[in-house]
Amino acid sequence: MKIVDQSNLSQTSAPGAKSVAGAESGERRDAGRTTGDGKDSAELSGLAGKISQAVGKDSLNRSALVEQLRAQVASGAFQVDAAATSRGIVNDSLASAAGAGGGPKK
Repeated sequence: MKIVDQSNLSQTSAPGAKSVAGAESGERRDAGRTTGDGKDSAELSGLAGKISQAVGKDSLNRSALVEQLRAQVASGAFQVDAAATSRGIVNDSLASAAGAGGGPKK
């Protein structure tokens, strides 16, 4: 079986289309904002910075907690709270069921 490609897509060029080399070099002047020197720019709100800071602080707090728990487990001092664990499992199951529309039957 012989396939003849008559679409000639590799030779077609749309008006305003750039070559692959132009796209890879970062040339984007047709979309977005440009600075006076022709480079793209983006402006982030103060909220984005605050979110970034909060995530960073949470990450530090979490890593400290993980390190503390690791030390407790390694020393054998870590004790599992069975009641808290079972409450967490039940609450998570109920929240999942309620979110899926399968809340408790009445």
